[in-house]
Amino acid sequence: MAFNNIMQLATAELARCDCFPVGSATVVEWGNQRFRYNEQWLSECEKISGRIHRRPTEFVWQYFEDLGFVDYLAIDINTELRSIAMDLNFILKDKYNYTEQFDYVTNNGTGEHIFDQRTVFENMHNLCKTGGTMINVLPFAPWFNHCFYSFHPQLFRDIAAANGYRWQFMWLAQNTGKYVDCPTDLESWTYYEQKKPRNPISDLEKHFDALHNREGKAHNVSIVTAYTKTSDKPFQIPFQGRYVNDIVDDLKGEYSQTNVDVRQKDHTSATY
Repeated sequence: MAFNNIMQLATAELARCDCFPVGSATVVEWGNQRFRYNEQWLSECEKISGRIHRRPTEFVWQYFEDLGFVDYLAIDINTELRSIAMDLNFILKDKYNYTEQFDYVTNNGTGEHIFDQRTVFENMHNLCKTGGTMINVLPFAPWFNHCFYSFHPQLFRDIAAANGYRWQFMWLAQNTGKYVDCPTDLESWTYYEQKKPRNPISDLEKHFDALHNREGKAHNVSIVTAYTKTSDKPFQIPFQGRYVNDIVDDLKGEYSQTNVDVRQKDHTSATY
């Protein structure tokens, strides 16, 4: 995996927002990340974070050290680049008795290659300290034949709602570092949900088109989501918010009631 421009930028932005404890922050990354060094881009990240980075930065842990992190670890199916070997298809605390927690948990181009998606987000939750921050940089579109899965903003909206995470940001982005903001408030989602072709299209769809098509060439677009864990409660499986009002009473106890759909009182009777 590559610790590329967009991951460098997102981490710098989180550092600027004081998401990490100064002088004691720890980080675990999924996949042994390789740092993509670019002198000009590193200077741009310095402007955002307010921290100075060594030249050249050769390894990801050096980037984190210069941000003030004191410990770095990666988890992969091998032991390269400071990684320990564990299979992320399994709940780590159950299979390996691994219970360490970190201030920053990154899923940078890894989760889309893992078959069991529940374990992806439950492991992130378990690895993150209360008050710590999790980030996902995952395929949105098109990413043909790159991975098992691509991801939609609504998934992260509902994961955050079910678990009471506090949003930092959500972006649609190119690996080059170019990005646009997505809304994270629940009330905005009805406007951006595509039920049928419409005219005019939303600004967000126009932004996606600009990211995807540049200079006559097609580019992959990722979704970047960062949120902060606010309690030590166990991970809650989300129910897709737009259907939450369809759950029969006998099953309502299975899902967190913080995952509330604000767009309609009864989805099944809505008119399309």
